[in-house]
Amino acid sequence: MNFNRKSVLIIFTFLWIQLLSSQNKTQEDSIKKKLLKEIVVEGNSKSKIVRQKAIKAEVLDVKEFQNSSITLGDAINRMSGIRVRQTGGLGSANSIIINGFTGRAVKYFKDEIPLDYLGESFNVLTLPTTMLDRVEFYKGVLPTSLGADALGGGVNFITQKNKKKHLELSYEYGSFNTHRLTFNSYFLSRNEKYFAGVDGFINHSDNDYWVDAKVLDPETSTLSEKRVKRFHDKFTNGYTEVYGGIRKVSFADELKVGITLTKVKKDQQHGALMTDPYGEVYIKEAVIAPTLTYRKAFFDNKLLFTNFNTYSLINSKVVDTCGCVYDWYGNKTPVAAREGEADVDGSLSDIDFKNFINRTFLNYTINSTNTISFNLIYSNQKRTGSDPYGPVFYFSGRDILSAPATYKKNIIALGWESKYFNDKLTNNFIVKNYYFETNGTASAIINYDEETIKNKETNYGFAEALKYEINKKSFVRTGLETAYRLPEQGEIYGNGQFLLSNFNLKPEKSLNVNLGYRYDATNKHYFETNIFYRRTENLIILVPVFMPFSQYSNVNKVRGYGVELDGGYHFASWLNLTANLTYQNLRLFGISDPEEAYLNEARLRNTPYLFGNISLNFHKSNIFKNDDTFKAYYNYSYTHNYYLANVPKSSEPSNIFGTAKIDTDLVIPTQQLHSAGVVYSLNNEKINFGLEVRNIFDEKLFDSFKVQKARRGFYLKIRYLFN
Repeated sequence: MNFNRKSVLIIFTFLWIQLLSSQNKTQEDSIKKKLLKEIVVEGNSKSKIVRQKAIKAEVLDVKEFQNSSITLGDAINRMSGIRVRQTGGLGSANSIIINGFTGRAVKYFKDEIPLDYLGESFNVLTLPTTMLDRVEFYKGVLPTSLGADALGGGVNFITQKNKKKHLELSYEYGSFNTHRLTFNSYFLSRNEKYFAGVDGFINHSDNDYWVDAKVLDPETSTLSEKRVKRFHDKFTNGYTEVYGGIRKVSFADELKVGITLTKVKKDQQHGALMTDPYGEVYIKEAVIAPTLTYRKAFFDNKLLFTNFNTYSLINSKVVDTCGCVYDWYGNKTPVAAREGEADVDGSLSDIDFKNFINRTFLNYTINSTNTISFNLIYSNQKRTGSDPYGPVFYFSGRDILSAPATYKKNIIALGWESKYFNDKLTNNFIVKNYYFETNGTASAIINYDEETIKNKETNYGFAEALKYEINKKSFVRTGLETAYRLPEQGEIYGNGQFLLSNFNLKPEKSLNVNLGYRYDATNKHYFETNIFYRRTENLIILVPVFMPFSQYSNVNKVRGYGVELDGGYHFASWLNLTANLTYQNLRLFGISDPEEAYLNEARLRNTPYLFGNISLNFHKSNIFKNDDTFKAYYNYSYTHNYYLANVPKSSEPSNIFGTAKIDTDLVIPTQQLHSAGVVYSLNNEKINFGLEVRNIFDEKLFDSFKVQKARRGFYLKIRYLFN
C-alpha cells in the first residue's frame, strides 16, 4: 500500500491541534448531553437524521414504496436535482446525474463500501426496492465515512438491517415480458449471537417495445422514420448474497462472512445511437465476491472501528461474430468482408478482473461536541484477457488484451465534526489524500516495443460544511469542497480494441459550493431551496484520435450554477402533495483550440437543464377490514428539451421556451410522463398487491443520446412477508 505517510501525519497533527483548542466539557456535562441527544434522536427516522445533517444529502426512503410496482429508477427520477440516464429498457447501461455531473464523476456505494467489486448486477435499474432501506444522495461534499474520489457527489445504497427472523418474497410481471423475483431472509439464533441470511433477485425482460427509428429505404437509399419493434434487447440477470456470522461477543460486535454471486446476459440492440441495429451481439458477465466485515466498539462506545475486505473475480465477455448486418425489421444479410456487426473485425473478448478492496473506518467521540473520523479505501485491480478477433502487437503478434495491467488506488479521508452554541452550529471539516498508481502496456497498435509504462500521482483536497439551526423547524447550511476524480483503469488502459490507452491522464478537479435553506413542520409541510456552483477542470472525455480509434483525454472545462426548489404539503393525514423544480446552467469554458473555440459557453451536452416533478399520494387504513391498507399515487414528471451535442450559445433560443437555431435531430424534445398506481395490503401489510400504469398517455420518451424509452406499460406486483 503506497501513500504519503508524512502528509497523513501532518493532517492528523493539524486536526489534533484544532481539537485541543475547541470547547472542553466536563465529563458530567458530556454524559448528560449525550443522553438528551439520544432521547431526541430516537423519535426521528434514519432518513430524517441524514437529511438534516450539515453535509447536504437527499434521502429516498425506499420503505415507503416497497409494496408498489414503482422501480428504484423511477423513484429517483422524482427527486430534486437528480435524474437517471439510461440507454433503453430494463438492464440497459445507466448512470445517475447529480447537479449535472454523471458517469464516473458520481460514485456508488453499498453500505458505505465502493461498488466497484460487484460489476453490473448491482445498479439502479436492476436493484429491487425490497432489498433496500433507503438511498442517500450527496450533492458535492461527501462525508468522511464514504471518502471516495467523487467529483460531483455520491450515491449510498443502504440495505435492510434485520433485527429479527425475517422471510419475504415478491414477484412482479409487466409489459414487454418483464419478470422480477426477489427474496430476502434472515435467521437469528435464540441467544441472538449467531445470524445468517440469503438475499437475491432475478430480473428478465424482452424489452421488445415499439420505437421510431431512421430506416434505410433499399430502393431510394434514403432514411425515413418508421415505427419498428426492438427485436434484440433481451436482458437477464441474477444476484445472490449468502452471509453469516457472530455478534455481541467479547472480541467483536459483529463478524460477518459472505459471498456474492451474480450473472448477467444482455443483448445489444444498437450502439450509443439508434442508427445501426444489431441482431446477434451480446455481452455476459459473472462475479464471485467473498467478503469479510468486522465491527467493534471500544472505550465505552467512544471509538467505533469497522473493517471490510473483499477479493472479487469479474469475468466479462463480448460476443460479436456473425459477419453480417441487420436492419430494423430483423432481416439478416451476411457480408463476406465482415467478421462482426458492431465491429467490422468482430470480437470475442474474454476479460478477467481481480479486485481487492479494503475499507477501514474509525470514529472517535471526544465529547458531546467533538468527533473525529478516519476513512481509508485501498483498491488493487488486475486485468488480463484475450480476444482472437482483436488487435495484436506489431512485431510479436501477441494479443493486446493478454498484456496484464494493474491499477492501485488509495484514498484517505480525515474529518472533524464540532458543535457550538448549544448545538445550533455544526461544522464538518474534511481533508483528503488521493493516490493512484498504474502499471501496464500501451494498447495502441503502433506500440512496437511493447514497453511497460508506470505512472503515479498524489493530490490533496478538502471540504467544509456548516449548518446553523435557526429554530426546531428550520436551518441553513453551506458547503465548500475541492475534489478530485482519479482516472479509472478502463480510461487509462483502453479496451484492447479501438479504445486506446492514455497513461498521461490527469485526475479531474472540481470546486463545488452549495448554499441551502430548509423549513420542516413534520407531518404538515416542508420547503427546501438549494443553490450550487461548480467549476471543473481536466474533464476526462472520450475523443476521436484517428479512424477508427478513440482515446480518453483531459479536454473540457465546465462551470456553472443551479437552483433547486423542493416542497410538500399534507392536506390531511391521508393525503399529501410533493413537488420540485431544478434549473442548472452548466457550460464549457477555456477552450483554446481555434477549431473548437466557438463552443465556449456551450451547454453541457446530453444533460437536462430544466426539469421537475409533482406527486400526489393517498393513504388510508381499515377500509374493508381492520388490518388492511389502501394506497394510491399519481406522479407527473417534466423534462425540458435539451441538446444531444455541444451547441454554440449563439444557436440557443433567446429564452428558455424558445426554439433553438439548430438541426432538430440534435434536440432531445420536451417530455411529459404521467404514471399512477394503487397498492392494497392485508394482515398489517404482510400480503401486498401493487398495480401501476407507466406513461399513461403513451408519450414518446427519450433518454441518453436520444435513445427512445418504452411507451405505456402495465405492471403487477405481489409481496408476501412470512413473519
